[in-house]
Amino acid sequence: MSSVYDEIYKIVQTIPKGKVLTYGIVSHMIGGRMSAQGVGWALKALGSKKRKAESPINDMKTVPWQRVVNTQGGTSTHKIADIPPGFQQHLLELEGIVFDEEGKMELPKYLWTEGLANGSQSDAFRQNKARKTASKSLPKTKSTGDPGYRDPK
Repeated sequence: MSSVYDEIYKIVQTIPKGKVLTYGIVSHMIGGRMSAQGVGWALKALGSKKRKAESPINDMKTVPWQRVVNTQGGTSTHKIADIPPGFQQHLLELEGIVFDEEGKMELPKYLWTEGLANGSQSDAFRQNKARKTASKSLPKTKSTGDPGYRDPK
C-alpha cells in the first residue's frame, strides 16, 4: 500500500514541463487527506534519508517538485533554508514560465488543467468529486442553506 506522500509524488510526476499545479489542487487530488501545507511538507521531504528508505519514487530528480506553486502563482521555497533564494523560480523559467517583477506567474496560463480533466486523477480525488456532486443535488433548506442539512420534521 502506498503512502499519501507517494500519491503526491505520482501526481507531481505527471505535470508536464512548462505547467504547474498548486499545493491546494494537489491536496484536492488526493481527496484532502493532507492540507495544501502538508503537500508542501511532502515535497520538502523529497530526498530525505527516511523517505528514501520508505519509497523508491522519492527522488528530487524524478519528481519535479518545482512545478507545484502557491495559489498566487508564486513560489514558496523562500521559507526553506536549504533551497537557494529564487531557485524554484529559476527552474520554472528554464521550462518557459514567465514571472513578473513581483515573482508571480500568470497562473491561468500555466495551470495544468488538462491533468485535472484526464485520467491522471487519483481515485480519492474522483470519490471526493462524486461526493461533492451528490451533495449539490440535495435540496437546500431555508433554515441553513446547507445542502447536507436534513430538517428533522
